[in-house]
Amino acid sequence: MQHKLLILNFNNACASTLAKKLRAERIDCHIVPGDTPYEELVKDKLLGLILAGGISGEIPSGIDARLLSAGIPILCMGDTALSAAQLLGCELSAKQQLREVVTVTFSPSPLTNDLSQSERYISTIRHIELSESLSAIAAARDQVMGFAHDQLPIYGFSFQLESNDPDGVSILLSFAQDVCNCAESFSEGDFINAKRAEIEEISHEGQALCVITGSLESGVTAMLAHRALGDRLHCLMIDTCFMRENEMEDLLYYYRETLGMNVQVLDAKDRFCEALSGIKDQQQKYETITNLYARLQSEAAKEISHHMVIQPLSAGDLLLKSDCFPMPQLETEKPVIRPLRELFKEEIRNIGESLNMPQEMYLAQPFPGTGLALRIIGEVTRQKLAILRKADAIFREEIKKANLSKRLWKYFVTLRPINDLAAETDLTITIRAITLMTSAGEVRVTPARLPYDLVDQYAARILQALPEVRQIVNDITPGSSKLE
Repeated sequence: MQHKLLILNFNNACASTLAKKLRAERIDCHIVPGDTPYEELVKDKLLGLILAGGISGEIPSGIDARLLSAGIPILCMGDTALSAAQLLGCELSAKQQLREVVTVTFSPSPLTNDLSQSERYISTIRHIELSESLSAIAAARDQVMGFAHDQLPIYGFSFQLESNDPDGVSILLSFAQDVCNCAESFSEGDFINAKRAEIEEISHEGQALCVITGSLESGVTAMLAHRALGDRLHCLMIDTCFMRENEMEDLLYYYRETLGMNVQVLDAKDRFCEALSGIKDQQQKYETITNLYARLQSEAAKEISHHMVIQPLSAGDLLLKSDCFPMPQLETEKPVIRPLRELFKEEIRNIGESLNMPQEMYLAQPFPGTGLALRIIGEVTRQKLAILRKADAIFREEIKKANLSKRLWKYFVTLRPINDLAAETDLTITIRAITLMTSAGEVRVTPARLPYDLVDQYAARILQALPEVRQIVNDITPGSSKLE
């Protein structure tokens, strides 16, 4: 933790937002658990601490009061500001639900000198009766929303950063640069070099195993490891039969032929299809897939010589758990390296670009670990997989032709029987395209309104190419589902 700016995590989503905003401004920072012991935090020289809390109005427990007297620059965001205020002798009233956009007025301070007013969404509000050592630097509706310590470099704001929030970023950068003296030091090139050195140091000339699933995270992880280890890296890919059209072939060509990586493929298509025979329930299908996948990983790993395992877990996997149907990681007693453990999806895309990964790979839309299997409602068969694979490929082609691929967060196809009594040859294709929108300070999944010409052309192509499809539906239902 030497010479670092740390984010003490009391709320996963808020800590993630703070880290992404700082790194976007080239400020290096690291997220650590909120219950990290005081001795661990202060054993090395810290540039500063950011305490990241939610905006529920609940006072988080576990903040060690000794941090507030250690002389370390501290910025408390969200509910952690309430906890710090209480530890500094303030009185707090009961919380009140607000859920409104209000005008926050700022007073001069090292963090707010460039600000006068800001419109912010406030979920809850609590009256803070400041102690003698604190001064108000932000207020709304006669309520204290931000404070500064008169002698120590301690600041608190009871709101959090929002998605499009230049005022919040200004506060964050003023703390990092002006108070903590952080220099711009985060770059993709530096990250790649640091991870290469880390992997080389831990490997001790040994061999490593990395499982490639087809995800962006696994691909970037394998490329980082390959740069460090070369032929000492052994990669494993399990062909589940659930990938998109030509996906396995394209990935293998790139990793093997273009990069020269050592990739072993386990052909398990028959085993997965047989395991899913007769199963219709989505959760049961997921459990069957993941149990078999974990078993096959373990069996294959025993046949591959390795001294450590390199896992593609990212900060998004560890904190946000965005994949509703995650695939299991290889369980091992050997040393494990997670090169992407501090990065989020967009940051990993930037690393992929810096590694010269093809654009269609690092910009590919998120795809569930279970692939196409759970996008079939009902029993999974080879015939249905072939139909869905073709329907998905045609949909992606039409989205690309309309130049919409970069504007959409996800777009995908699902397959189901046209009704409960329908035969295997009477199927419904449902298309869905979604974007992420910010409303009232919250990120929400919103259905995209696809051009009619696109939908019309897609329907015409599907009905001609797939005679089993009797119905095509465009799903514009608000909200999200696990399939997304």
